[in-house]
Amino acid sequence: MVKTDPHDHHLYRIRLGELRELSIAAGYSVAGSTIQVSPKENVAYMLGRGKLEEVKQQAAENSVESVIFYNVLTSKQKYNLEKTLGLEVLDRYDLTLKIFEISSSDRLSKLQIRLARLLKEIPYRKLLASIRFKTGREHPGPRSLGEYAYHETVASLLKRRSMIQAEIEKRRLEKLSQLKRRREMGVPTVCITGYYNAGKTTLFNALTNLSKPVSPRPFTTLTSKYYLLPHRKLEVFLVDTIGFVLDLDPRLIASFSLTLDDIRLSDLVILTVDVSDPSDLLLLRIKTCLDILKSLSVEDRRILVVFNKCDLAAGSEEVKLKIDRAYPIIHNLPYCLVSARLRKGLDELMNQVASLLDNIAEPVLQRNIFN
Repeated sequence: MVKTDPHDHHLYRIRLGELRELSIAAGYSVAGSTIQVSPKENVAYMLGRGKLEEVKQQAAENSVESVIFYNVLTSKQKYNLEKTLGLEVLDRYDLTLKIFEISSSDRLSKLQIRLARLLKEIPYRKLLASIRFKTGREHPGPRSLGEYAYHETVASLLKRRSMIQAEIEKRRLEKLSQLKRRREMGVPTVCITGYYNAGKTTLFNALTNLSKPVSPRPFTTLTSKYYLLPHRKLEVFLVDTIGFVLDLDPRLIASFSLTLDDIRLSDLVILTVDVSDPSDLLLLRIKTCLDILKSLSVEDRRILVVFNKCDLAAGSEEVKLKIDRAYPIIHNLPYCLVSARLRKGLDELMNQVASLLDNIAEPVLQRNIFN
């Protein structure tokens, strides 16, 4: 990691810890880590020359096969690093996609992953094709197709991207039609979301009595799951959807817009929080989730914060202290405490869901979902 914020004395360690956990989830064995403190990232290599040599030496001593950066690399930086180190080089964006690929099992998630990969790959492939053309001896002419081959490579990538975007858009319109029909039924939609490993699918299973796959690995859920949930006060469509991650790249958000529509267009969002997390990590994850929800135009009135895994916290006093510390972030958002694993607090949760929907359902259900 290159740390550029001189005032960050603690959060960068949390971010580096997140990178370690994601690396392990992607199947890597972590040999070590290093941090460079610099006022700005090196344009050519991300790292300074001295630190780059240090990383190269550490990699050789530990028989390292891959180097993973928390920072998002430009195409130029990735190319220069791989050429200098002679190793696979990934950044946080690449790493997240690797985990997505491990978890994906249906065509929709695979399509969105392919689009996300192309958005990052196209500039890199353009750079490689440009370098090969400029350093080679091929020039346009009857027997020299170097420039033509370069343009053909770029055109092929752009065509693949357009085809995937067109198929995703077609599926998006189909989904919007389904959502419109659900709205006409008068049944509100409640979406369970939150940071990965916060227990979203466990909560979904506890409320629906289903047995959807649960795993400690991040991003087990990539495609949203709907279930018509009958309750004594109301019926709702309950949705379990993709989890969030720290410093989520806007290109990933754009690629998964179809899945994120389930959050954006829901009547109520249950923001699931792992209250057993250490306080600083808990606060950072809550802020991350709320920032993403804001970017999806989810208003505060449509958010219910659910502090999950109360059974794993040290005690009620610790939970209270954590919620008090979180108050400046969640402000006046309603919240409740549950243990999805032990099925505790679920009645209170559903009572709050019913109460909130009474206040917001009518104007929300009337809004144009095609906006």
